[in-house]
Amino acid sequence: MDKVVQLAVEQQIGLDEILIQLKKDLVLSGIDTDFFDEVNNIDELAQDMVKFVEELLQHRQDLFSNFIYRIDLPENQIKNIDESDLQTGFAKLVLGRIVQKIFFRKKFSQ
Repeated sequence: MDKVVQLAVEQQIGLDEILIQLKKDLVLSGIDTDFFDEVNNIDELAQDMVKFVEELLQHRQDLFSNFIYRIDLPENQIKNIDESDLQTGFAKLVLGRIVQKIFFRKKFSQ
């Protein structure tokens, strides 16, 4: 998660912006967003994202697939996830993609 945190800090992307984008994408994928209501910092978000991914992979793979499609995770990155720790791998990719979306929106809206 260190790369995600570093990118967010470098690009001055705050936790609120990340949560807003994440929740927007979750809602558009048909997923309840209450899971992230108690997040106070980016480290907690990263930990909660791992738990969230694990929950979806175990119980709602259909919604997880919709979400991955919605945020447009690159297939080559998905294929490179270490199978021994899928939850952490997906969590890193998801948060990285959310930060990237915010960065590009800021960059091209100026």
